[in-house]
Amino acid sequence: MRIHSKWWAGGLAALVCAVWSSRAEACSVCGCGDPLVAAQSASPSSGTLRFAFEWEYLTASAQSDENPSATERLTQMTFRPEVVYSPVSSLNLVLQVPLVRKDWSLQSGEETESAKPFGLGDVDVGARYFVYEHSNLATQTRQELAFSAGTSLPTGANDVTLDGERIDDHAQPGTGAFGPYAGVLYALHRDPWNLSASLSGRAHTTSGVGYHYGSALLWSVTGLYRPWERVGFELGLDGRYASRDRAGDELQANTGGFLLAVSPGVRVNAVGNLWFNARAQVPVATHLFGVQTVGTTVVLGAQLAL
Repeated sequence: MRIHSKWWAGGLAALVCAVWSSRAEACSVCGCGDPLVAAQSASPSSGTLRFAFEWEYLTASAQSDENPSATERLTQMTFRPEVVYSPVSSLNLVLQVPLVRKDWSLQSGEETESAKPFGLGDVDVGARYFVYEHSNLATQTRQELAFSAGTSLPTGANDVTLDGERIDDHAQPGTGAFGPYAGVLYALHRDPWNLSASLSGRAHTTSGVGYHYGSALLWSVTGLYRPWERVGFELGLDGRYASRDRAGDELQANTGGFLLAVSPGVRVNAVGNLWFNARAQVPVATHLFGVQTVGTTVVLGAQLAL
């Protein structure tokens, strides 16, 4: 048994290279589950470096708060390179540098406005510290408990305009604000069955234009079954509850709410330490404020450990 009683947090070298938007942070109810999913299955080993990338596709729509007769629609595609580094055997440092494209439209009757902003989103830096690990050789079982913390940074553009007018905040590549979060992760490993569960809270500061994304509670429970050494099938239940956004002192009626999604997925070990993965988040229960819809989120990715 190993118990760490001290919180040790090292600095993460912020690679600022122009690469591709945060995990759907510009949608009040999009993006649920673990903010540090890149490190969820990465038990730290001193000196280990992991590289990963994800391609994410999601859709959402909402009634316009400024014009109730209009509907906003958003299709978001994100390419997210990620780096996970373990300087010691109890800590993962995580960097996510997203590039995002958003296809946004505002339709009112026969009139439609549209924009397709593209560029660097909100870079995310985080850390996951494992405070408890216990292995039972007799049952081939390992348990882990970890705390996580981090924040998204206001690196994405937040001033995209259309015909001289600034487009909706949810259509901007970045939030224009910091997005700190903190949470806890529990993992149980006993091949061929593995289980992980996480709970996180996320807040936002107010952007320079006075927009404030609602605070959110995110959770995830995922089971992984590995019938073969190189193949794993997963099934998860991801959720999010977000409070309404604010524009100045005004609550935004068509933002926030409750979302629960079933998340099936598959992982394949191609060669060596290279893994490919695919998963989806399929909404099965929602209680969204105002008039909103959220579609299925699809994620494709790969991870290489060195």
